[in-house]
Amino acid sequence: MPELPEVETVRLQLLHRILNRRIKRVEVFKPKSVADNNQFAKTLIGKSFSHIDRIGKLLIFHLVKEKKIFLLAHLKMTGQFFFHDLTGISGGGHTATPNDTLKLPGKHTRVAFYFTDGSSLYFNDLRGFGYVKIATAKEVAGAKARFGQEPIADDFDTELFTLTLKRKRAPIKAVLLDQTFVAGLGNIYVDETLFVAGVRPTRQANKVTEKEACAIAQASSEIMKKAITVGGTTFQHFADTKGARGNYTNYLQVFGKQNTPCPRCQTLIKKIRVAGRGTHFCPTCQK
Repeated sequence: MPELPEVETVRLQLLHRILNRRIKRVEVFKPKSVADNNQFAKTLIGKSFSHIDRIGKLLIFHLVKEKKIFLLAHLKMTGQFFFHDLTGISGGGHTATPNDTLKLPGKHTRVAFYFTDGSSLYFNDLRGFGYVKIATAKEVAGAKARFGQEPIADDFDTELFTLTLKRKRAPIKAVLLDQTFVAGLGNIYVDETLFVAGVRPTRQANKVTEKEACAIAQASSEIMKKAITVGGTTFQHFADTKGARGNYTNYLQVFGKQNTPCPRCQTLIKKIRVAGRGTHFCPTCQK
């Protein structure tokens, strides 16, 4: 599943591609992907995107001269956006096979946006759990309210993070995966964050010290900012909208490294399950 750095990479790339292009036609191939809204296409024809915002892994498309409606998009497990113009096809998100880009729209295309200048934007989703849907300003505000603060935000409140953490009676990994507590951290980056902070993923959150909590906050921010800089982490066929594959895999220290030596102490990295997710850690470095 794409995590915050991957989604942010897509957002930044799309910003330079689709803004101010007038929508000529919209084709919906799977009504479920647009929340079964039979007015979806009609609502967007003639409009243009003015900005793309993001909270957690949720993309928020703003429309020119529109204050009451927005387009919300979530890639979920296998969603991806592909932009097509005269220079070719480029994509961002998470696909199952590279063949998805050979022909667009393709068998996994759920929604297609055709612009007046001949370019187009496709929302592909193999598993079908992702969505692009029309939302009111009230619905957008409600969606934003369901997310906690983001570690990469300049105004991230470490003191509030620490105080809230001390009230949680669950494994620290489960708490960090809770998007209502802290937004954007997914399985990969939680494992990497806890390794850098030296905290075992099974530790109860209320047993984490203030110093460790600060280390977790700092590590999560630095790791995700670095991942955004290099385009995210490549698993299966993730690529940004310029066709470049994310390469944070070069920096991973524990995720996917089970049974290989820890980069710090050479103890073999272990893989267990925490909060229903495959979890990687060093049994020596992480306490």
